[in-house]
Amino acid sequence: MFHFDGSFKRSPIQNLGGSSVETDRQTLIKKAQIERKKREEIRKKEENSLKIQSSFHIRQLIKQKERTSYEDYLKVKGLKNFDDLEFLLKRLLYYYELEDADKLIFICQFIIKNLQELFTILLQSNDELIKLQWRFRIQKLLVLCVRQIFSSSSSIAIPLRIIEIFTSFELIMWNNPVKSNDQTVVIFLKRLFSFLIDKSYFTNVRKMLENKIPENTYDEVTTRPHNEIARMLLEMIERPLKLVKTFSADPTFDSKVLSSFTSEILTKDFSNTISNFIVPSLGSKPDFPFIKLIRFLHDIHTEKLCRNQSIDLTSPENDNHRQIIQEHKHVKFNGFLLYSLLKLDAMFLSDVINQNCLSLYLVVIEAMIGNISRLPKPNQYSGFNFDDDDVVQDLSDSDDDSVDGDEEMQPQCERLILSDIIVMINEQNRVGKIVKNIDGLLYKPEVVHSLCQVAHSLMIYNRSAINEYRLLDMLAFKPEFIRTLWYTLLTTKTQKNQVLISILSKGIQIPPSESSFVVPILATFCALFGRLLSTLHDGEFFYCTFEANESMGIDCDIEPIENKVMPFHIKDIIHMSLALKEIAIGLVELAFPETRSALKDHYRNIFNDSDDTVNRMNQEKIIWSQLLKVCVSLLRQLHTRDLRCNFCPSDNWIAPTLNIPLDRPNDLHFSSRRRGPKPFQPIRDFTRKNLEEGPPMSTKQIRSITILKEIPFVVPFNKRFEVLQGLLAAEKLRSQGEMQGFLQGPQTHLTVRRTHLYEDAFDKLSPENEPSLRTRFRVQMINEHQLEEAGIDGGGIFREFLSELIKSAFDPNRGFFILTKDNMLYPNPSASVIQENYQRHYYFIGRMLGKALFENLLVELPLAEFFLSKLAGRQSNIIDIHQLTSLDPDMHKNLMKLKSYDENDFKDLGLDFTVVCDDLGDTRVVELKPDGANITVNSSNWIEYIQMMADFKLNRQIREQCQAFRQGLTNVLPISWLYMFNTKELQVLISGAEIPVDVDDLMNHTRYGGDYNSDHKTVKMFWKVVRTFDDDQRRQLLKFVTSCSRPPLLGFKDLDPPFSIQNSGDDLNRLVTASTCLNLLKLPEYTDESQLREKLLYAIQSGVGFELS
Repeated sequence: MFHFDGSFKRSPIQNLGGSSVETDRQTLIKKAQIERKKREEIRKKEENSLKIQSSFHIRQLIKQKERTSYEDYLKVKGLKNFDDLEFLLKRLLYYYELEDADKLIFICQFIIKNLQELFTILLQSNDELIKLQWRFRIQKLLVLCVRQIFSSSSSIAIPLRIIEIFTSFELIMWNNPVKSNDQTVVIFLKRLFSFLIDKSYFTNVRKMLENKIPENTYDEVTTRPHNEIARMLLEMIERPLKLVKTFSADPTFDSKVLSSFTSEILTKDFSNTISNFIVPSLGSKPDFPFIKLIRFLHDIHTEKLCRNQSIDLTSPENDNHRQIIQEHKHVKFNGFLLYSLLKLDAMFLSDVINQNCLSLYLVVIEAMIGNISRLPKPNQYSGFNFDDDDVVQDLSDSDDDSVDGDEEMQPQCERLILSDIIVMINEQNRVGKIVKNIDGLLYKPEVVHSLCQVAHSLMIYNRSAINEYRLLDMLAFKPEFIRTLWYTLLTTKTQKNQVLISILSKGIQIPPSESSFVVPILATFCALFGRLLSTLHDGEFFYCTFEANESMGIDCDIEPIENKVMPFHIKDIIHMSLALKEIAIGLVELAFPETRSALKDHYRNIFNDSDDTVNRMNQEKIIWSQLLKVCVSLLRQLHTRDLRCNFCPSDNWIAPTLNIPLDRPNDLHFSSRRRGPKPFQPIRDFTRKNLEEGPPMSTKQIRSITILKEIPFVVPFNKRFEVLQGLLAAEKLRSQGEMQGFLQGPQTHLTVRRTHLYEDAFDKLSPENEPSLRTRFRVQMINEHQLEEAGIDGGGIFREFLSELIKSAFDPNRGFFILTKDNMLYPNPSASVIQENYQRHYYFIGRMLGKALFENLLVELPLAEFFLSKLAGRQSNIIDIHQLTSLDPDMHKNLMKLKSYDENDFKDLGLDFTVVCDDLGDTRVVELKPDGANITVNSSNWIEYIQMMADFKLNRQIREQCQAFRQGLTNVLPISWLYMFNTKELQVLISGAEIPVDVDDLMNHTRYGGDYNSDHKTVKMFWKVVRTFDDDQRRQLLKFVTSCSRPPLLGFKDLDPPFSIQNSGDDLNRLVTASTCLNLLKLPEYTDESQLREKLLYAIQSGVGFELS
């Protein structure tokens, strides 16, 4: 029975009896058994030790006895016939040591003199036992010769000659008196090489190459041996390989030779002898078994994939898999092996294609191409391009550290090999043959994936790979390949029958086994199709889809141009844009997960924090960041094309499910130094130091910022404008203080002459005089009579001043901006001729436009599209040939015509890589590239010419002007805020929407003062008159009251202060006046409609500024 006494704690059991002197019987028996086992183990060890010692001692005695017997026999009888040879050779093979080199050479010399008799025994003897005995002796003899060559400093000519004779098919046939059939010799050689390979044949040959040939002998690539030793060692490698290529049909023998050759010669660290002599020499031999080597490596790679996919290799049905993996476990798929294959395939690539092995070849290349990720990047890849946003700066830091560490551990020879691999894989001959023959293999998913993996690895290594590497450039113009990639993405499903890209669209992590398949294909598709789109004229973009466009009712005024490279119909592009939009949003969600990693993962990362684990995790971050980058890039290209061509439905780009915190715009820290989650990493704890810098940004904040900066068009323009308004309001509060609404707080007082607005403002608002322009301005105008104008600036005078100042700055007559053929403004390329310190002027003008945006002031500036793209774009120097239409449509049209010209047409044109510039009458010739005047444009470089011409017109000739302007704009307004808008939207932000003034909206949001109200007779008469105005007169009214002629972007509900009408008395001779600082119209109590109309039109059309206020 259990008894509870109220105590819930368990009492410790104490033994107060001390240690017992008595031990129970079972304990004694067990102790005795353990001691007995120990004594038995000691006895067995002693016995085994004695056996080993006695065995060694006896063998030494026997060896000494056989050595004595050899020497006595040689003294008495000598070596005269094969009976003597048999007696001596049997004993030499038994007791041979390296100091017995002279005896070995003596035996070999006798064999060389009696080759015919020996080959008769080896190949023609009717006694199988004798034949087998002699074959075994020769095999053992050759093993000793190999050891002697490697280890001895004495003459190696005789051992080399013996090896040459007995391993050469031709020499055996030559020295055989009774000509044997080829098959008998082949069988002999196969057994011989099998024995030698089991005794480390290729290992010893590799050591001989490194020890017998000085390192500096082969500093340059050659196929000519510099000495006899090099020739014979090369032949020692060639002979078993030639046997595989020419005679062998035995898969077991082939695998043994190729496995040992690959693991010992091709996969270990290269010396100059290997890389510059052995591998090139083998590649020049037509009897090298390249096709069999490819098949062999493909089989090994396939078996390793089975193992990685957790196939049960212990089951009986997988015995073959297990055996292959075990036998070839020393074959490493590293950079040295890939380099070797690319060196060897020069002669055999045509055979690869002819024998339908291209798919196997690509799979093998793909298995090793990932090694180039170990190279230090040419331009360090820091993941997704978040520009100067420090939210994700830590990713860049961690990547750089990992790369530096890997670079320190990486041998110099391997680094050079991997660099050469990138060059070789993009060689013209290789790429041409692959691309030409790939169409017939696109039905094989493994081929598509392999080629994408190669392309993807190049893109991971180099962010500019799509423009620099021939393989990617040629694939970009293979429409069938690009089409296959997209349809592969649409049809690839998981084991649960779910489309993989639909899972990515939902922001759900997919297993590594599936992501390793879909990520390279998706990244390659986005990069290649994006590259193709950048070269297509709008007419070419629509050519393949003309009939489909008409059937879909798409309104497009672009004339289609015939081409053969556009892979999709317009309906496919629409569906693609929808899919890519969802994928991009899903990748953003994956980049910034909301949940922490599981506890077991946390501990696993701590205890398994090896270099391989860290490098693998860093590589995964780079891969996923690069995928997000190229996906967003393609999505932007399609959206930009749609803005220009309008082929998608109006709601195609909007993502209605997005939840952007519009009610709290202060939460969106676009340029904040506050830390937050890192892309494609789980949420981690922050240290006390991190928290002292401010609370970390939440996942929702980071996601919202990323979407607004990278794919803002998925959020409606009105919502993005509200975000901008909220950010501006918050910044104003920080800069101008809480009393700004009461015309108090920090202020900048400015007195300027109306006749010299620009000159006075440029002097008084320079960075030296006014470092910050975010404070409130109080402006006093001086009229043409040098008198102060009437009125106290409550904001209205400043708005008029800023509007007139910007108009003056952008006036083409001033010279800093000129007009395109469409009357759009852009920086004057000849500004340096007009003004020596022109950069300061562009910096000042940029500050003024930034101030206008900061104060939400609309100014009517028709800016060229390509210039706006430099303000709203992350990289202002990106070349977009299509933007040339906004600068010079005729030049763009003529450049596009070059795509259809042949060689004779180019000769007739006589173009070169130069451009003629006219700097206000001073004509000069500028070279587009070094020595461009001597480089003619032809059918092979016309793409480069178009790109360089566009770059010169859009970037080079106005680079300094744009940089200064952008810096000035950034001084007032964080440039990252403008990333939310495209060029058309930015023009709307600057100048307002080109929409008629909505009188009803204005009337509904008008306030009244004095004894006026909406039912007052004069007020009704006023609105009746306004309704009769045309749009220009309505804009003049807005300009008169608010100092801006365009309505607010989101309607008059956002006008601040609200539009107001106040009674200014019953003096009917008084004109209508206004207080623009309050958006207040002072309207006398007119009784006659015609009088009101006359006075109102006179006031709004007088253009006298604040004199009527």
